[in-house]
Amino acid sequence: MSRLRLVKDADELARLRKAIAITEEAQRDAMRRIEPGMYEYQTEALIEYDFRRNGAERLGFPSIVGSGPNSTLLHYDKNRRRMEAGDLVVMDIGAEYGYYTADVTRTVPVSGSFTPRQRAIYDLVLGAQQAAIKAVRPGVTIKQLDQIARDHMRATSGTLCGKVTCDQHFVHGLSHWLGMDVHDVGRIDTPLAPGMVLTIEPGVYISEEQLGVRIEDDVLVTANGSEVLSAGAPKLPQEIESLMREGATVP
Repeated sequence: MSRLRLVKDADELARLRKAIAITEEAQRDAMRRIEPGMYEYQTEALIEYDFRRNGAERLGFPSIVGSGPNSTLLHYDKNRRRMEAGDLVVMDIGAEYGYYTADVTRTVPVSGSFTPRQRAIYDLVLGAQQAAIKAVRPGVTIKQLDQIARDHMRATSGTLCGKVTCDQHFVHGLSHWLGMDVHDVGRIDTPLAPGMVLTIEPGVYISEEQLGVRIEDDVLVTANGSEVLSAGAPKLPQEIESLMREGATVP
């Protein structure tokens, strides 16, 4: 039965698109509202309010809002820490709509601007993600995409992570299937085919610096390549900083 869930029909894709659109809006709203001194649970509350306000029936999974040292914890969902200027905060969230769930992660600077160090790590993760997304097409496997992201990170990290290349700090898989479950059923060695939906989510986690970056998008496999379904959630550093400045001007 699990194989039947891998390729989505038009109705399934419509539900996924709606779940993702709700999640994108929550990401954008959180970026506008985050500021030093907020607690992680306050951001979580804003996100989940947006979910319900926009029609989500429930959460696809417990919301992850991890700042500072918590940005380096993969499945942190206590969301109790007070966020401080200079922190990065990882927001890994997903609304569920019509029994289908989104899964979109963005990492943003609590103060509204990335430090040069944070920006360098962020750009590295973003580059690895873009390399993997570019390679999505029918016939490729998740394992191959994972290797493409790691190879890109290894080739471009230079001395950013000291004596090791930064792929050594990429400590989880690049991708999983998405559908009725956030980690949906199906073998990861299955060749991609049109209608499949998967996540692409590289990350770098440097615990001694309390610095974690993860960027995750939901990607539909098409006949000729792919479509990023979650493109409406800003992820270029300048887009994130611009949106956060916009929010700071609101009384």
